[in-house]
Amino acid sequence: MKSLGKHIEAVAGDGTQMTVREEMEINLIRSLIASYFSIVRESVQDLVPKAIMHLLVNYSSQQVQNRLVSSLYKPSLFGELLNEDTGLVAERTRVKALLDAYRDAFKILTEVTLTSASATSSS
Repeated sequence: MKSLGKHIEAVAGDGTQMTVREEMEINLIRSLIASYFSIVRESVQDLVPKAIMHLLVNYSSQQVQNRLVSSLYKPSLFGELLNEDTGLVAERTRVKALLDAYRDAFKILTEVTLTSASATSSS
């Protein structure tokens, strides 16, 4: 901004007088440049903390995840992690027994309906 002002003064300092229109244009350009730099400064002031926090949060979450995964995947823990819960095993056994009972009941009902249907058709 200061270099622009020096440049304008150097051009104007060659002995010629600036017209009112040129002065207005110069003031307008100065005002527009000042506004532009103000907007850029505010944007940078707004975005830099956000970018820093974003990078810190991502870095922290990656580090935490790496630590958790490395502590979870220890070969000494594989046996413990792969064991099934006894309650889950008991529930699966109970449900399998129920399924077998339902299949047997369905089989018996099918046989009864077939025999009663054949008995009815033969009479």
